[in-house]
Amino acid sequence: MKNLFKYITVILITITIFNCSKNDDGGAAPNQAPEAFALIAVTNNATGVDVKPNFSWQEAVDPENDAVSYSLYVGNEADPTTLLAENISSTNYQPTERLLMYANYNWKVVAKDSKGATTTSNMFSFATRGLNMPTQAVTTNAAFSARLSHTSVVFDNKLWLIGGNDGSLKNDVWYSANGISWTAATASAPFSGRFRHSSVVFDNKLWVIGGFDADLAQKNDVWYSADGITWTEATANAPFSGREGHSSVVFDNKLWVIGGFDFDGAQKNDVWYSADGITWTEATASAPFSGRDYHSSVVFDNKLWVIAGYDGSRKNDVWYSADGISWTAATANAPFSGRYLHSSVVFDNKLWVIAGYDGARKNDVWYSADGTIWTEATASAPFSGRYLHSSVVLDNKLWVIAGNDGSGKNDVWAFD
Repeated sequence: MKNLFKYITVILITITIFNCSKNDDGGAAPNQAPEAFALIAVTNNATGVDVKPNFSWQEAVDPENDAVSYSLYVGNEADPTTLLAENISSTNYQPTERLLMYANYNWKVVAKDSKGATTTSNMFSFATRGLNMPTQAVTTNAAFSARLSHTSVVFDNKLWLIGGNDGSLKNDVWYSANGISWTAATASAPFSGRFRHSSVVFDNKLWVIGGFDADLAQKNDVWYSADGITWTEATANAPFSGREGHSSVVFDNKLWVIGGFDFDGAQKNDVWYSADGITWTEATASAPFSGRDYHSSVVFDNKLWVIAGYDGSRKNDVWYSADGISWTAATANAPFSGRYLHSSVVFDNKLWVIAGYDGARKNDVWYSADGTIWTEATASAPFSGRYLHSSVVLDNKLWVIAGNDGSGKNDVWAFD
């Protein structure tokens, strides 16, 4: 009897446990989502937030002690849908890729347990910082001579400076991995000493195109180098007229030459391209923007861009083209003053215009996300007002190199 009682007790306990693990309809108990949790930082409505912020939030406790992972959403949408990171096991995350500067963001976190149930946090908003502008130059006295009308490019993960005018016309080539220590790749390249030329990186080579040389001649020669030391002439006489103050970019896997001032004394609005630097084709002999020199050109949003310059007067118009043939004015009158001898880059997914000459030497910096609406980042950058400088982007920094502030410079600045 005693054993029978024990046997019945075990059966009843088993039935009780079984019944407790069932819903009223006899199915399995539903999985419960993680409990509510809140965001901590970046705090709501924060401003001046770094472009690599450290996000943190409360732990989302799971009622059944399931493992919980997190997905972080950061975007410009009212309810962000841009997934920045997923399967985060901790309650904080710092991105390795930069957010955009001068931008407004919303962010939230979604907690998910091991069975797929989710809980979404509250949502915070924040605004990122602008361009960091240290008051000290990377160097005020680089190893290359003080100069203007040189060119700069980024090649082999280094800064490069080519030619220019230091009182004489130069054909030296310099490089630096950090902007501080500079090495002469060659003191005398085989192309003639020159300034007001253009340079690009194409086909994993450095290129030098045209310019004005010591023979007081506008050039239409084209040179290239795989190392900055040994140079080869692709052509001594491209079909475009010899010119200075033109611009060059790489677009659609081709070299492009735009505008400039030629030996006939004409300011040009022609556009040329080449797949090899030898054979050149005229995309248009007369783009709708006025003939000009000392403008700037970049590639942005898969388009060619021409910014400002001089056509007999100082310009502040901005033009773009998807093919080099048909051009559209993004704006005929940007809010920056009409200017030329400035520099432009693409950085932080924006167009930038840096310094130049508008009747005075400038040290203002402007940016635009679309070429139409422009915002002044600063009216007075820490470098001296200047023109005929160069600008490039390397290591998530915007670099300003040398130029003329009343005399030639060999300083180097970096902003992030």
